[in-house]
Amino acid sequence: MTINKFSEQTGLSPSTLRFYDQKKLLEPMKRLENGYRIYSGDQVEKALIIHSLRLADIKVEDIYQFLHAGEGEKQELISAWRQEVEAKLSSLNIAKQYLNGLNYSEQHMHLIKWSSPTTFVWFRHVVPRAINPFQSVMKADMENIKKLGINVRPGIFIRTLDAKGASMVGEVGFILNEETSSDSLKSHSNTYIDWLEPTLYATMNFNVCDQFMCFHFIKLVHRFGFNTKGIKLEKFESPNAQTFSYMIPLLIQS
Repeated sequence: MTINKFSEQTGLSPSTLRFYDQKKLLEPMKRLENGYRIYSGDQVEKALIIHSLRLADIKVEDIYQFLHAGEGEKQELISAWRQEVEAKLSSLNIAKQYLNGLNYSEQHMHLIKWSSPTTFVWFRHVVPRAINPFQSVMKADMENIKKLGINVRPGIFIRTLDAKGASMVGEVGFILNEETSSDSLKSHSNTYIDWLEPTLYATMNFNVCDQFMCFHFIKLVHRFGFNTKGIKLEKFESPNAQTFSYMIPLLIQS
């Protein structure tokens, strides 16, 4: 059948069919001497599959690979496309929640995504309950990092684990720049290496004297429609910094 008749049968425009021919996704069964394209009825199903994959936002080169793949590889490609769609849906949901909650006249909440696992070295402490309670041990931990010869990125992280009576239990952490042997930490019983999974964080900057920041920030996060998970982090640029970034891990939902 001619390209016009094939167009009528498939619902695809002649220009779309010419594009698929150009990309070698759907070449005509034969071409006449005058250049006219001739298609067969057996090509209708293939044309509709190709167009459906294009409407599913699959790249032309990926469709070409799919059409020439074996059954096992076809299923692997479909599984990979499903995962990509789930990731896109998750990103769109995050964008929708953030934009729906954003009010430019207010102090801004920001989103930061750690896309790969992050390796930390942590020092555990019990300190008196106070404003900025771990400030007194940050400097000592930085000195320990130097003595151990560990290469870390800028920034000091705090995570509070427990608070009872007049004491608080927490950890001071640093992000490693490279793999470090655990043997160098064996002599430090309160020190260990840990890995944080890829995570999306809601962040906001606060003064160390703001004792109500946690309550108000969590309310704001919930107003955006986000659910929280895991242990919150505080990031300081230096032990003497008067401000810090409060980081709340978010549960990503598709």
